Amino acid sequence: MTTVYFLLTIDTEEDNAWNLDFRPHTDVTVENIQHLPPFQQFCNEIGLRPTYLIDYPVAVDQTASAILRQLFKEGQCEIGTHVHPWCNPPYTEERNHRNSYLNNLPPELQYDKLRVLTETIEERIGTRPVSYRAGRYGFDHSTVPVLEALNYVVDSSVVPLRNNKNPDEPSFTKVSLLPYHLNRKNVCQPGDSPIVEIPITVDFTRKIPGWLKQAYPTLPDIGIRRILRILFGIEMAWLRPSYASLAAMQRLAEVVIASGIPILNMMFHSSELMPGGSPYNKTSEDVEQFLTKIKSLIAYLSERYALRFITLKEIPALVL
Repeated sequence: MTTVYFLLTIDTEEDNAWNLDFRPHTDVTVENIQHLPPFQQFCNEIGLRPTYLIDYPVAVDQTASAILRQLFKEGQCEIGTHVHPWCNPPYTEERNHRNSYLNNLPPELQYDKLRVLTETIEERIGTRPVSYRAGRYGFDHSTVPVLEALNYVVDSSVVPLRNNKNPDEPSFTKVSLLPYHLNRKNVCQPGDSPIVEIPITVDFTRKIPGWLKQAYPTLPDIGIRRILRILFGIEMAWLRPSYASLAAMQRLAEVVIASGIPILNMMFHSSELMPGGSPYNKTSEDVEQFLTKIKSLIAYLSERYALRFITLKEIPALVL
């Protein structure tokens, strides 16, 4: 029976993160964190071991950090970091769209922000984080030395096949879903950095030719992609229950595993667990359906594979 490693990585952040009005940490709330204890119980019941990638408003809030400290103490999760530059001191940059991506800031400021967050988590939660995901996936080669300097082990900021037309936003295009050591010049290629990249699982729901996979990110969202989906069933999907149907995630997982990649990295945001906390789950019923989708996917995979639940920092020792 094929062994498959299953990761659940959660961007654990302030409320209303989709509003993007770039308010500082003193002017945001973190009520959604109160929904994590029952979610962790849900995870415990089915064996999931989430990695909570937390940002500064969560880490510095007394109630939120106490909740995460208790979850970490219980030993069924990992705590990592997640930087939203606009609400993570020091505040020396202008708050705007471009600067909401950490990689657009000077390396010295990137270091200062991540150092403050890392030390705050260590102080408030009792563990020094070694896993990282950039807020808004704002990640490129400029952040690699910053992670190295702060003794990080793992990054999970790369989104395969993500091609942004806005010059402020990073693009990753075609990236291997197998973990790899980061390249200090191009994070989409393997290199000799000690930091291990574990991309979010994004791929197609059926096997397609390599040339089409290479070209797909540059195709118009409406038009050619729509024709490919309707006529040929060619569809790109994230392993993300708010984006993809259960059937799409099942097909995606099968394609990834069949290609020889034994790792599935599911992600979502903590606010998706709070009714009305995101554009996706507006009611309690929506949240229940969201959780049912996750549970059903786990059951589907468990019937077909030897499924092992792990956290981000455990991956390098297992598969590299």
